[in-house]
Amino acid sequence: MRYKIQLSTSTGGWSDLRASYDGENYETCLFPTRNAALAAREEFGELSEFLETTRIVTAETPETENIYA
Repeated sequence: MRYKIQLSTSTGGWSDLRASYDGENYETCLFPTRNAALAAREEFGELSEFLETTRIVTAETPETENIYA
């Protein structure tokens, strides 16, 4: 089972955390274990004040909003 991080949106929805490797296209960040996702979330030191607005979910959990669109 794979995991991902979701971010709470200003309208109360959830958006997948994504990364761009080519500067254009954003892909959902997937992690092989829940612990790997937790470790990645902790790396967001500059976002530490927002950690309460994130959650770790299975890769199959749908997002309700796409903040990258």
